[in-house]
Amino acid sequence: MSDTVRVLSAGSLRHAFPAIIEAFGEETGIAVSLTLGPAGLLREEIEAGAEFDLFASANMEHPHRLAAAGLTENAACFARNRLSVVARADLGLTTENFLTILSNPEVRIGTSTPGDDPGGDYAFEVFDRIEAQHPGTGEAVKSRSRQLVGGRNSPPTPPGKPSGYLITDGEVDLMMSYSSNARLLAADPALTIVDIPDPFQPFIEYGVAIRKGADSRTAHLRNFLFSPRGQWILSEAGFSPIG
Repeated sequence: MSDTVRVLSAGSLRHAFPAIIEAFGEETGIAVSLTLGPAGLLREEIEAGAEFDLFASANMEHPHRLAAAGLTENAACFARNRLSVVARADLGLTTENFLTILSNPEVRIGTSTPGDDPGGDYAFEVFDRIEAQHPGTGEAVKSRSRQLVGGRNSPPTPPGKPSGYLITDGEVDLMMSYSSNARLLAADPALTIVDIPDPFQPFIEYGVAIRKGADSRTAHLRNFLFSPRGQWILSEAGFSPIG
């Protein structure tokens, strides 16, 4: 048995899980190790035999798949999120002109990588929702988007580069981003943060599942995520609690 509870977590929880681990350790004295990465790739690692005790995903699909394969207990939603757009401030993006800006063929759009990372799946869901309401537009936006992060072949973030560097370095004009991450860039005058309008907003649920046969310490950590203190920490990190 490992001396620590081994957590594999979606990278978008990187601003929440350290605080959760700290609070959980203070309350229980139980040590936790944390590995962050795109949830789709972490799921593949688990399927290939990676050691873990608890898996926290940015969607419900991956933990449900592990449960169906008999690798985990049943998954449960422990938090929700929204999708935003981080854009160059001089692009003039607003909620009102969201569709007009995205439809401009000269605007360069960045996303995460569908399949490997739920963030990319949610971005493409936005484009599909646009397509359903404005035929031809969503597919055109999807075809122009560039999958720049969150994939198995994505280049690593250059050392010392702040979040939003793909925009400030001129690689793209805007990036689709989880709202919990985008809010951290709100003070940067070079950037604008816009919540995706509700008609195009995907429903984002975060799921947690524990390894089949995991000991009571892992169950205790899972339960802590649903506790008032755990939910408060998630809320402070920009997630919506499930209550």
